[in-house]
Amino acid sequence: MSKVIACIDGSSSAGAVCDAAAWAARQLQAPLVLLHVLEKTEQPVKGDLSGNIGLGTREHLLAEMVELEEQRSRIALEHGKHMLEEAFQRSRSVYDGGIDTIQKHGSVLETVLDLQHESRLLVMGRQGECMKTLPGA
Repeated sequence: MSKVIACIDGSSSAGAVCDAAAWAARQLQAPLVLLHVLEKTEQPVKGDLSGNIGLGTREHLLAEMVELEEQRSRIALEHGKHMLEEAFQRSRSVYDGGIDTIQKHGSVLETVLDLQHESRLLVMGRQGECMKTLPGA
């Protein structure tokens, strides 16, 4: 069965994406899928600081960095679940058909390509969550 897939993120257009996807699902009498993708963010290290600190201190800092990254990942996962729940509730007020939520790790492009065989319509915002911090966005 062909589904309407709505890509949800933390951007200001997420509400409009939910509304448009729920409307389309109702018109097409198709199941609605709310999709949130957790993308890996690469944060480059600025400069080589390995010679500036002692060996024991460096190992401690690396362990602390790993712990912070794990915390960041857990928080991002929980935040995504809350976004999907809010999107579900918002969509439910417009569309009373089948609504599923999916949260995946990876890239949005690869995830959408993986789901293309079961999608009839894909609804995305004009710009993603990361675009809201750029000048002029």
